[in-house]
Amino acid sequence: MKTFKLTSLAENTTFRHNCLAQHGQSILIEVDDYKLLFDVGEVPGAVEHNLTQLGISLDDIDDVLISHRHIDHIGGLKSMLPKFDDQRLFLPLQMGESHIKNHPYKYNFLARTDGGEHNLAISEEDSNLINEYKNITIVDDNGFELSNSIYTTGCVGDSMKEQSVVIDQKEMGIIVVLGCSHPSVETLIKKAIEVTGNDKVRGIVGGMHYTDYDREEMRFHAENIKSMSPDFIMPGHCTTVEGCRVLSEVIGENVVLSKTGTFGTGNSVLIGEDIKVEFV
Repeated sequence: MKTFKLTSLAENTTFRHNCLAQHGQSILIEVDDYKLLFDVGEVPGAVEHNLTQLGISLDDIDDVLISHRHIDHIGGLKSMLPKFDDQRLFLPLQMGESHIKNHPYKYNFLARTDGGEHNLAISEEDSNLINEYKNITIVDDNGFELSNSIYTTGCVGDSMKEQSVVIDQKEMGIIVVLGCSHPSVETLIKKAIEVTGNDKVRGIVGGMHYTDYDREEMRFHAENIKSMSPDFIMPGHCTTVEGCRVLSEVIGENVVLSKTGTFGTGNSVLIGEDIKVEFV
């Protein structure tokens, strides 16, 4: 059986002193000689730094897939593009569309617009620059295989179109790797099942967007996930530390956390017939 390695290159937390944490997410997915970079975080240069710490260069990356247009998942891409060779770049729908939010302090990590609000999405100007790259595929709502039993779900949702990555381990089940789960984890898992034709959910990794839920809503969604009987869940990024606590309360020891309380930048998991966690 093939072994898939998932490494967090950008996440809200880290205990690895040589890696940079940030509000954002990027996950490197490896199998055989294939390397997929799923999202690139917000901070220019940070993911490249963390790749270097792992002994990997951008030249080693085969494909780059962006989950959605929010800056904390795509902000680092523009500075990477001049260093790409001919990697395939898979972009979501709605690139260039704004997503305006107004809150007194929640989005202070972003510059305010002229109207005093915050645009959580990548700018239209940056989107246009990215779209000049030579090897782009805009992913619509149709999912497909990227390589080596790794799929995109295709874009799901309405106001925020988002795609996830799916690893199909056949009789072992699927692993759904989430960006930010704006359409909900349940919705993305349903789409992953449709695309692969595999209705056994083995694992869930990544951002689950519990940041917009109160505790009661967190428990509701956690119960939904529990009903799917996943073997493991490795939440990160926008799941929040409180969301991770609720998942652990509801689901128990199948929720795997690092010492930081989430996935943690620099941490890896090896998924074959068995699951080997390399967490600090």
